Amino acid sequence: MEMLVKKLASKISLSLGYDAEKNAVIAYGLLAIVQTSITIILTFLFGLLVHAPIEALIVCFAVSLYRKYSGGAHAYSANFCTVISVMYCTLAALLSRLLMQTYSHGVMLITIPLVYITVFWISYRYVPVDSPNKPITSEAKIRRMRRGSYIIISAYMALQLVFLILDSHSAEFQSYAISLLFGVSWQAFTLTPVGGILLDKLNSLPKF
Repeated sequence: MEMLVKKLASKISLSLGYDAEKNAVIAYGLLAIVQTSITIILTFLFGLLVHAPIEALIVCFAVSLYRKYSGGAHAYSANFCTVISVMYCTLAALLSRLLMQTYSHGVMLITIPLVYITVFWISYRYVPVDSPNKPITSEAKIRRMRRGSYIIISAYMALQLVFLILDSHSAEFQSYAISLLFGVSWQAFTLTPVGGILLDKLNSLPKF
């Protein structure tokens, strides 16, 4: 996927007369668009296989929107990142459906505050998490990413409360509430040193 995107970016840059720096920007943007599109499509399809497509998409968007502002540990390639993302979203969606069978409103009233207090603390402690190739040194950008992370988490909390209010009307909202917790928890985990170690271990697996 990365090679195809680079070739396409080179053709676009050549036709527009762009230099190497602008070509790199185009390639990065195209890769992000292609990878995101493929991940969403595959997540939805695999979600259909486990009879939980909405839950899978909730996990997918919860992770991706939070990650946009927080950063996080990276896979060694775009392809491997897509594989990990689709696998986690599908598994989390399936677990959300299974846990719905033992759903407890009272337990969620305790679990949700604990999860979001932890997530806020992790964001305060670690955001933004950059990569060795693209370190974040601008104080303005750091403040912007931290503020964006807090806004996204607050929006998730509001949506979580909506699901909590509606969970007595439909079991679907119980599953949605659980899947949202899976999404925000996973992204917060990738911000921690332990999450970084886990991704490093996954990166050391045989390449495919």
